[in-house]
Amino acid sequence: MLNISNSDIKKSDIITDGDTIYYDITLVRKPMTCPYCGGKMIGHGHKLRLIKHPAIRNHSGIIRYNANRYICKECNKTAIEKNPFSFPGFNSSFLLLQNAMRLLANLNYTLSMISDELDISSTQLSTYIDSYITIPARTLPECLGIDELHSKELSRRNSGYLCILVDNEKHSLYDILDSRSKMNLSLYLSGFPKEQRCKVKYVTIDMWEPYKDAAKTYFPNCIIAVDPFHVVKHLHSNFDRLRIDLMNQCEYGSNAYYLLKKWSRLLVTDNVNLDNERVYNRRFHTWLNRRDLKDMLFDSFPVLKQAYELKESYRRMNREYSYEEAAAHYDKISDRFRRCGITQYEEFTNILFTWKEEILNSFLRPYNDRKLSNAYTENINSQLRTYLSVSRGISNFSRFRKRVIYALSPDIRYALTSTLSDCRQNRRKRGSYHKVKD
Repeated sequence: MLNISNSDIKKSDIITDGDTIYYDITLVRKPMTCPYCGGKMIGHGHKLRLIKHPAIRNHSGIIRYNANRYICKECNKTAIEKNPFSFPGFNSSFLLLQNAMRLLANLNYTLSMISDELDISSTQLSTYIDSYITIPARTLPECLGIDELHSKELSRRNSGYLCILVDNEKHSLYDILDSRSKMNLSLYLSGFPKEQRCKVKYVTIDMWEPYKDAAKTYFPNCIIAVDPFHVVKHLHSNFDRLRIDLMNQCEYGSNAYYLLKKWSRLLVTDNVNLDNERVYNRRFHTWLNRRDLKDMLFDSFPVLKQAYELKESYRRMNREYSYEEAAAHYDKISDRFRRCGITQYEEFTNILFTWKEEILNSFLRPYNDRKLSNAYTENINSQLRTYLSVSRGISNFSRFRKRVIYALSPDIRYALTSTLSDCRQNRRKRGSYHKVKD
């Protein structure tokens, strides 16, 4: 706990004073050679040093270290024994630094929360991030996921989005770029040797065209797959647009309006028990179950039934089919959407034809019998969004990048050192001003 053995301790005591626990320690005086002239040194009193140290919850800890002083018999210069509790000039013990780095690896803790827990200022914690976390050059993953995260504060000017790169095979965050633009992504990927880029086998993306263009340019051997969740999300959005358009055409408060408004969940929720016991419906003055209500919806709006059946046919393919089965049925399903004549499905129909190859590639299962998708990327995105939300006001991209990669990449470690660095952003200096006197 204190980085010393019992045999090194000459005198020790623990004193509690209010909310502070003091560890009074004096070490055994050992022979010491003068660091200046190499002569023999003798004892020359002690020097008190105060070092912050972890303690029990709701208490702060301080090591009152009576360091042994020495004086050289030949040059009369003084020196102090090597401090086993902290780096020279630091007021935080090694264990406190380790605890700080452990908590920094948990994105559920903001800097202010860690500051309150360990009694270290947020500014000092930021310095530890800058100094102790280094992101080395790493080999590109075999299966790369690309997505974006909205953040005006952290993204490059005129961008608004960060670009998130994820190792889908290891389920870890690979890197973050300060812009999702094609130029920025291309510049980043061009920095990797061609030999590395040729080893990337799979790239999963959402339907952002620059991602596709960059992947084709810099990963010549990769298979590009569109995240199936985003495809189904567009399908659900188009179907819901149809329902809302039909509802807006109905008279407010009518039976048709009531069905579309109150019972829409029957059209979009899976595993609903339609054959439940009939209950009395006061609006229709009869006994109905959910299947009766769903049939009433379809009887009132045949186009809604047609759209529902199309939606479910695609979802069934997405959920159950293998790559070979999907390739055999894809054109037939796409043609049904094209010929249905439902205006609200035009966007989804265009997606089916424009992204056919990438959608079919998502049915491949190269790892653990799981479809190619951005599921892990979305999971990491969710953690980053939560961290940004609770942190409030993060604007230093370099520091943000270091902490989140350290927290979400198991292969990134910290290294304690006595040398501190600072990654503060260079901001425009405030100009001169004249203070208005009352």
